[in-house]
Amino acid sequence: MPRKMGEIPANSFSALQERALSLIGSTSDGLLQSELRRLLCIDSSRCSKVVSRMLSAGHVYREKVPSSSTYRIRLSHQTGKATRFSYIDRYLTEIYLLYVTRS
Repeated sequence: MPRKMGEIPANSFSALQERALSLIGSTSDGLLQSELRRLLCIDSSRCSKVVSRMLSAGHVYREKVPSSSTYRIRLSHQTGKATRFSYIDRYLTEIYLLYVTRS
């Protein structure tokens, strides 16, 4: 079955978490868990597992939305900075590896 554009491979859980953190961090007010599920193109149980792992790692926190059955997920303060710098580190590492392999 072909994947939709932007969909994360099923066996790449850490990539899914990184994508989720990026999406959550891209908004100033966080995301509803239902929105996160839709943006990641995953079912609700998988989204709950992703959120649960991020919660236990301290990357995010969540707030119950009044008169709703969903939660608003926000980045923990330090995670936002760490996530931004991890992309820069990964990018610079790729450039360095390209430089070394072509030399």
